[in-house]
Amino acid sequence: MFSYGQSTAFGIRGTVALYPSVAVKNPSPSNVYGPQDFSAIVGIYVLKYFKTGRMGVKAGIEHGGVPNNLGIDAPRKAFGTGAGGDAQINSLYSTNDITYNAFTLSAVYKLPAKKRFIEFTIGPSVRHYGYDKDGYEGMIWAYNRSTPFDFDDPAAGPADLVTRVNKLDEFHVSFPVSVDYVIRVNERSQVKLGIMHNIAKPLPGELEVMMYGKIYTGTFRPRMGFWGFNIQYERLSRKSAESYTKLQPRPAVSGKFRKAVFIETYIRPGLLSANYDMRIRKGTNSGLGFTAGAGLGSHFNTEVINNNKSSDRRMLALPVAVNYIIGKKQHGIELGIGLTPQITLDKVRDSSAESNGTFFPFRIGYRFQPIREGLVARAAWATIVEKPRSIYRDNYNLSNVSVSLGYSFK
Repeated sequence: MFSYGQSTAFGIRGTVALYPSVAVKNPSPSNVYGPQDFSAIVGIYVLKYFKTGRMGVKAGIEHGGVPNNLGIDAPRKAFGTGAGGDAQINSLYSTNDITYNAFTLSAVYKLPAKKRFIEFTIGPSVRHYGYDKDGYEGMIWAYNRSTPFDFDDPAAGPADLVTRVNKLDEFHVSFPVSVDYVIRVNERSQVKLGIMHNIAKPLPGELEVMMYGKIYTGTFRPRMGFWGFNIQYERLSRKSAESYTKLQPRPAVSGKFRKAVFIETYIRPGLLSANYDMRIRKGTNSGLGFTAGAGLGSHFNTEVINNNKSSDRRMLALPVAVNYIIGKKQHGIELGIGLTPQITLDKVRDSSAESNGTFFPFRIGYRFQPIREGLVARAAWATIVEKPRSIYRDNYNLSNVSVSLGYSFK
């Protein structure tokens, strides 16, 4: 018999959201697209369990960003001066300039699963979408001009590529659904790891493409629905009333190196990798260790096959890092520094503008890893120094978030 009783939980939530590609209708001869991308959501909430502790109501507020990506593949001679011969324009830009604040109200049901719980949550989310700090409602591009294009000069004429997102600064309703695995930390707190799916319609948007002196109009609609990975921490208003007998503490594992395999993603620049992790001291989760892996890196552009095939590709990322864990038991603070070289596996059209890049992440975060075998979860705040191309200066990303989920063993 599992029961929390009529308790209340106060929690914080972080979500890594994967938004699908932008819905585009483009009648022009160019290939306009918006690839899928990651974004982050943070929120706070209160959860009231009813008498049995199996059902409850959850209310909260959250803040998130929506990728508004734009890419185009087209002949250079179709724009501006009309020069360029067979040269192609391959441009891709990614930004989180659509943000939102939301109020959520959900029904919660908790299902026992051995010594843990599986929790189901569903309910509406009322979201107010707005602009970023610069107030952009879309993007304006111009190509192949004899003089630089001035976006603020009416005499400069129409731009070659324009997107506008409509019905921002308005309220919209979506329906997030989540399934979470509940891990008890102690009698007053718990951690939840889960998967979320947000059901929502794309925002309406406009597309204009001017090629060969003709203007083509279509639609460019960022999708508001996504799949996401949740990490939540809750503090209960009173101790649990669970009636099962707690397991006796197991002896510490000795003579073995603690190891783990996990999937990790960074919100920006969208790195996704599979990794191997090991402590260098036997019989403990704490101390110095290292990780090494491989996965998907940054986007880049390649030769265009035809107008129906995007030039967007991903580099091969090879992350390596050293880390130090403070905390000898299953909960710890993790400090780390890493190096992530990236390799292009496809031919790049303009080698002077696109080349391999390297990321240097510095991170601090929380790590859950059982003493013996079991689920391992990591969440961290990271600063990333990027050295992407020789023609650009180093770029500092100070507000990155990484999450990981995997399995620990000896």
